[in-house]
Amino acid sequence: MSKTAESAATVGSIIETLPLTSTHYAILVIAALGVAFDSFDTYIVSYAMPSITAEWKLDAVITGALASTGIWGMFFGAILWGPLADRVGRRVAFAGTILGFAALSGFTAYSRNVYEFGVLRFVTGTCLGGMIPISTALVSEYMGTAQRGRAVAFITTVWPLGLLAAAGCSLWLVPQHGWRILFLLGVIPALLVVGIRRKLPESPRWLSSKGKLDEAAVVLQRLGASASSLRSLGEDDEQKRASFLFLLRSEYLKRFALTAGYYFFAYFGYYGFVLWLPSILANVYHLSLVTTFTYTLVVAAAAVAGRLTALYTVERFGRKQLFYVGFGLGGVVALAFGTISNPHWLVWGACVLSFLYEQGVAGTVVWTPEFYPSEVRATAVSWSTGAGRISAAVSPVVFGWFVKTQNYYDIYVTMAVMFWIAVALAVTLGTETRGRSLAELGAA
Repeated sequence: MSKTAESAATVGSIIETLPLTSTHYAILVIAALGVAFDSFDTYIVSYAMPSITAEWKLDAVITGALASTGIWGMFFGAILWGPLADRVGRRVAFAGTILGFAALSGFTAYSRNVYEFGVLRFVTGTCLGGMIPISTALVSEYMGTAQRGRAVAFITTVWPLGLLAAAGCSLWLVPQHGWRILFLLGVIPALLVVGIRRKLPESPRWLSSKGKLDEAAVVLQRLGASASSLRSLGEDDEQKRASFLFLLRSEYLKRFALTAGYYFFAYFGYYGFVLWLPSILANVYHLSLVTTFTYTLVVAAAAVAGRLTALYTVERFGRKQLFYVGFGLGGVVALAFGTISNPHWLVWGACVLSFLYEQGVAGTVVWTPEFYPSEVRATAVSWSTGAGRISAAVSPVVFGWFVKTQNYYDIYVTMAVMFWIAVALAVTLGTETRGRSLAELGAA
């Protein structure tokens, strides 16, 4: 299937010409469901924590450490799953993460003590940590320039739906059935593997990067490419040369400093607050469990609105504006939120804060895969998110210390500072990618 550079079309150039088809939409739905299930499994810990804290009589620091065990697992999962997805393919790795965290969540429901719970959540996290980078890398590789940003933004939009589902299940089920019911529900995602087998083809860009042009051509036909356009299909030389050492080039090393950096700082503020919010409402403001879960359900709805806003604005105004609005304004609102003492006003302040910072988080997910070539995309994205997992694991412990020492406002100062550092990185190191093809960006 070898052709000259002048006559050969590449997988990337063909993808740029394809309109969205039913196969594209099936891929988006499957990837979005994977993200939603990952979100649900991530957040059920925070909703289980008030009950677990009472049952096992934990202090604030131990509660924060226990909540972060899954996040530490996500860090190691991101380190492992990214290179695995670059080696064996997006489809296999995507299915593997889902089966792993679904099965382990079921086992967690039967934890008898804090040690078993911590170990199981750590191992579950190793599977959860691979989902987001693999799904975003996968979706970005199917889409042309015009649809790429919005497609990745779409699958991030469902992340708060997992939070919403976790809040709803906690409100309706935990008071009657206890916290273990949340982890039993975490087994349901295993059913998604049926859809993966039937509807999710392997990434044609990944296949091309491995020299599997015949297989890539079959996938391109499923995506709507004509047989005539595939007759001159040739290899992308840039993809064939790519390896992990590609990231050591000055251009890509700068990009990795950007993506790993904004994940680290943004996720420190984000996860520290989100994972502690139910416990803050229940233990600091002394709200009932039902009221706590009701408030967090409303906050989760605001998070969905934030992601939907990002879905609209990402292709209209670009990637950087998500950082300016989400984390720039979000830092200001965090400082104001910390001054609220009335629990009834608290929920509205949390809604505004959630609406803003979810747009910033959407920006991190959309922007990152656009900086790296297919051969190393999953590795680079996974390792960037891995930096965020480190901070997301540390921050619940730090915030727990603030709670234990009753330095509550330090939580919001820390959030603001971390958010603003992420914005500074976007301003100084970031390149706007809206309207530019992956080839133009050196990330074909």
